[in-house]
Amino acid sequence: MAYIGQGIKQGTFKVLDTSGNTYNGSNTTFSLGTQVGAAAQLLVSHDGVIQLPGTDYTLASGGASITFSTAPASGASIFIVEISGAVGGTVTPSDASVTSAKLSGNLETPGTLDVNGQELILDADGDTSITADTDDQIDIKVAGADDFQIVANNFKVLSGSTLTIESGGTITNSGTASGFGALAGIDDQSSSNDDQITITDTAVVINEDSDDVDFRVESNGNANMLFVSGGNDVVGIGAEGDLGNGLHVKSADSGASVANEADELVVEGSGDTGLSILSGTDANGSIMFGDSADNDGGRIQYNPNNDRMMFTTNGSERMRLDSSGNLLHAKTTNNSNNVGIELRPAGELTITRTNNQLLDINRTDNDGTLVTFRQANTTEGIISVSGGTVTYISFAGSHWSRLADNSKPTILRGTILESISTLIDWYQVEYTKDEETLTEYIGALPDDKSVGDSHTVTVNGVEYTGTISKEDNERLPKCKISDTEDSKAVYGVFMDWDNDDNNVNDMYVAALGAFVVRIHKDETVAIGDYLQSKGDGTAKKQADDILRASTIAKVTSTEKTHEYADGSYCVPCTLHCG
Repeated sequence: MAYIGQGIKQGTFKVLDTSGNTYNGSNTTFSLGTQVGAAAQLLVSHDGVIQLPGTDYTLASGGASITFSTAPASGASIFIVEISGAVGGTVTPSDASVTSAKLSGNLETPGTLDVNGQELILDADGDTSITADTDDQIDIKVAGADDFQIVANNFKVLSGSTLTIESGGTITNSGTASGFGALAGIDDQSSSNDDQITITDTAVVINEDSDDVDFRVESNGNANMLFVSGGNDVVGIGAEGDLGNGLHVKSADSGASVANEADELVVEGSGDTGLSILSGTDANGSIMFGDSADNDGGRIQYNPNNDRMMFTTNGSERMRLDSSGNLLHAKTTNNSNNVGIELRPAGELTITRTNNQLLDINRTDNDGTLVTFRQANTTEGIISVSGGTVTYISFAGSHWSRLADNSKPTILRGTILESISTLIDWYQVEYTKDEETLTEYIGALPDDKSVGDSHTVTVNGVEYTGTISKEDNERLPKCKISDTEDSKAVYGVFMDWDNDDNNVNDMYVAALGAFVVRIHKDETVAIGDYLQSKGDGTAKKQADDILRASTIAKVTSTEKTHEYADGSYCVPCTLHCG
């Protein structure tokens, strides 16, 4: 008989063995003894009634069991046939029987897809693909050329290819970046298409092509923390470099310009501005000056351990500023025994030389003052020149002296003094500093000490231990208030005590030049009178006009400059006993 309608589905039929199942009117799920892809692949007979897939039964356990909607009764007759042909559902094809023409849509695999070194073609003309024909290597081909390569722990951009980060794109490193290798360059995408950053095995170069472009690094609070001006050849720190021809460190605009002779390094600020050189405690901080012949012929050096500044020329130290503020020229220690010049912070100038002159004063234009002497801002004397004559104005020559008992009584100004046979004794301590023997004046001999004994002195805040010695003195005697009338031992007249000594009572004795002399109350003198000792510390008129060994002075004015309670008085004189 002829058949009209859809063709009959064809396939392979397999009767499933379900003899192990127990039908008891309670159980609904039973093992199939195999795995079936879909419920439609089963032909199920229940007591001779064909069951409807999806309604009367479904698959369970991934297709390994069948679940009935109604539990089969005890003794039920169940007959199950698997249809493995094109009836519907999933069909397992024969090995090597599926071609690309049979595939469409997305390809999904339940497990690993192994292409076994074959090329995975991604476009219609077959020139864009992914291959793994070399072990442990993936090659990516675009438009017929190998552009990228992936090997173990390495992504390669092959020669002729470019890795481009689009605007808004980001490269993020969550680990440690290293070994970029020899990149040809990083393009700024400008019209010039120059490589602005070039990385090689030996260098990282910015602006390889020497274009007029700037390099700028921002900090948290400064947009120009580091600025390289491509057009001005200036490196700026803190701001755009706009001064000099090298490095410009700028915190604020000062409004100043810079000289061409010193523009390689410019430090600028609108307030206090400086340059700090910081070194270790036992090291030196230095500024060197040199040339091709000598790299450190000139030097400014600071030693923080000794707190001293040293100045060097031609490889040798020429000047030093020590920790106490002493400025030393041509010497390294502040001691008057050492050759050189000392300018001490208290205003003292010391010049020491082995031979030849110590001071050269030259007035080049006309006659006049060479040196001015002032006390309490009042001019007390000068040294002047007129023609070939040097004049010492308001001159009074004096000597050091001391009473025999080192006492310090009240002595009236102008009192007559006589010398005695005993010379003045002063003492010092000889000590060693920096392998150099120095001396420190101590004045009187310390209690319970003798010459040769050990003694400690403090010099500029530092203690030194040395040996006591006596200073040389072959000309200055001690004295007393004159007690001999017409004494030939007259030494001069009392000026004042030397208050610079702290443990000896030295005095100044005027003996030559212009000063005042104390006259006895009963004496009347006239201009031109010679004076002699009265024997009580005062002077009297000499009986004649002959300059004698006992002559003290000659009266130059009868105006009384001082009048004392005992009636004695002082008048100006020229002294002749010195």
